[in-house]
Amino acid sequence: MKKISIIFLLLLISLTTVLYTAWKRPQIVENVSAKEIHSDFYDVLLVLLDPYARKVINKEYPSRSYALWDAEIEEIQRLTGGYSQYDFTVKVKYDTYTGPFNQPEGPITLTFYVTTEGVAVKKVQK
Repeated sequence: MKKISIIFLLLLISLTTVLYTAWKRPQIVENVSAKEIHSDFYDVLLVLLDPYARKVINKEYPSRSYALWDAEIEEIQRLTGGYSQYDFTVKVKYDTYTGPFNQPEGPITLTFYVTTEGVAVKKVQK
């Protein structure tokens, strides 16, 4: 009986070891670039913020344009925690250009304040 218990214990330990080494835990990723995250949710957020960005960029630089595929979400921050709290700041960098096929003229970074009441541009960095 003692021999069976020892064999069972050894099998249990070896099985646990094999499962532990084979199982890959998801890695916690910090500071992932926009190109690595480029998902449907990412694109939807850029599209929803686009009218506000276009208004500010056209006011600052009437002749410049930008492309959404080249925009980069740099940071999303929840301002208030807890259940049903939906206040965020979203920081997006837009590479601007004038005319087709021209070199970028410089980035503009916009910080949006996003709530259930609407969206406002909080900060413009040139």
